Amino acid sequence: MYIQQLYTGCLSEAAYYVESNGEVAIIDPLRDIDVYLELANERNAKIKYIFETHFHADFVSGHLDLSRATGAPIVYGPDTETKLPVHIAQDGEIFTVGSLTIEVLHTPGHTLESTCYLLKDENGKDHCVFTGDTLFAGDVGRPDLAQKADEFTANDLAAMMYDSLQKKIIPLADDVIVYPAHGPGSSCGKNIGPHTHSTVGEEKLYNYALKSTSKDEFVKAVTDGIPPPPQYFPINARIN
Repeated sequence: MYIQQLYTGCLSEAAYYVESNGEVAIIDPLRDIDVYLELANERNAKIKYIFETHFHADFVSGHLDLSRATGAPIVYGPDTETKLPVHIAQDGEIFTVGSLTIEVLHTPGHTLESTCYLLKDENGKDHCVFTGDTLFAGDVGRPDLAQKADEFTANDLAAMMYDSLQKKIIPLADDVIVYPAHGPGSSCGKNIGPHTHSTVGEEKLYNYALKSTSKDEFVKAVTDGIPPPPQYFPINARIN
């Protein structure tokens, strides 16, 4: 098993390269796909899947170009609405990458299609979870970007996120590594900590949002003090 975090500081964005037995999964690729192609070529491996945790708002994804260059399918989670050629996975669906497995964990809240991907090692043990904008080191994703005045408010989405975290992330073992889509400086959270990865146990101990003892307390904690999103966010989300 080989995992590399490909971190772009100017965007505070983390993409991931996961390899086993010559097969590769790329998670949340940036627009410039050369780094993923070169890494796979250097390691004599083939990109098998492209996983997206959600429709990103802060950058334009390279998923379509990477898919064209490799033939790898693009995978989104449940409740994804798009006319693009993607595979919309079911909650709990399993994908294999070499001797590893990746389980789809639908975690709506940041967006309706937000999905985490749980990676299990060669022995079937939970190793890490790619949390996208659902859970960061020290924060959770802002719940106001996907709100629709006639359907969902930020409070509605925050309540969904509470349920997602309680049902899908918090039950994981403390030693499961958390690999989020962003680090400090990103506008996708309101107070992301200084680190670009963590563990489930550390987040249970130190993440202010996970300290909430009720759904109402959680909703208040994550919605209070959210700054206005950058104006380009909805444009990028539509492009993606």
